[in-house]
Parts: sequence; structure tokens; C-alpha cells
Amino acid sequence: MATVPDTRITTVSRDVLPAGGSLAASARISVTLDAPEAVVDLTGELRRLVAESAVTEGTLHVYCGHTTCGLVVNENDAGLNTDMNAVLERLAPHSDHHPYAHDKDRTPTERAVHGERDNGHSHARAMLATHPELSIPVTAGALYLGRWQAVMLAEYDGPRTRELLVRVLRA
Repeated sequence: MATVPDTRITTVSRDVLPAGGSLAASARISVTLDAPEAVVDLTGELRRLVAESAVTEGTLHVYCGHTTCGLVVNENDAGLNTDMNAVLERLAPHSDHHPYAHDKDRTPTERAVHGERDNGHSHARAMLATHPELSIPVTAGALYLGRWQAVMLAEYDGPRTRELLVRVLRA
């Protein structure tokens, strides 16, 4: 799994709301990946949304409504991504090398709805290695992340375009 620096990250919608309520900003981010598996660093875009919200103390919430990718906070390091890919290949081998019931037991109707692509490994990897949502503290107007931490989307069933819901809440 590679880090994809040129992945297209687009803010589809952005609303900064007036002071007084707990919701300061809401956005939808579209992430387009051209690779079958990739890690995309979202930290810069999330920092921009926090800055635009003018929230000094609160929480950033990110939700990924997909089942074969997910969110993770960790170091954005090529070697770590290579290591994680090797671990996940041992734990949840690619569907080409391992028969998943998710793939082989699909009815013709399910195949028509979901497509012919076997992706049992993608579901298993997302369940093992990611979260569908993250909440990150905002303090002093910035995301409260450790020195090496980045907020990333880990994709296991690309190429695809994914949409994330982001909300910045006031404390």
C-alpha cells in the first residue's frame, strides 16, 4: 500500500455557521484514488477547515461512510505503510489468493448490485486496520495531534472516489 501524494482531495461543500450553536462548520470532502490500495494524508485539508471555522476549543469529527476503506491516525511514513501492507496480507490475504465467503457466496443479484469485483479482503482489512469515524480535539485553534501523527484515509478497494463528512464543533 503506497502513500499517494497526488491524490485528488476536493472539498465538495463547506458551510461555516454563525456563532451561538455547537456546530461551527460542516464540510464534505471527496477523495479520488487511482490505486487499488493507498493511504491518503487528509491532515492539511482538515487543518484548513478548522482554521476557517475559527474554533479555538472544540472537536473535529470525521466520518467515512464506506466499508472497504477507513480512517486512521498514525505516522505518515512510506516504510510503515509497507510494513502494514505486509501485516494485512498475512492476516487478510488478497481475494485472488484466498476464498472469502463474501466473494464466493454472492448470488447473481448481489453480484449485479455490487459488481463482479471480489473484495472480501478489502472488507476484512478495513475492519482490522481502520475506523469509520474519528474525533480529534481542537485546542488553541489547531488540531491536537502528536508530532508525528497524521489523519489518513486508508483505501483497500480502489480505484474509487470516497466522500467524507467533516464537522467542527465548538466546546
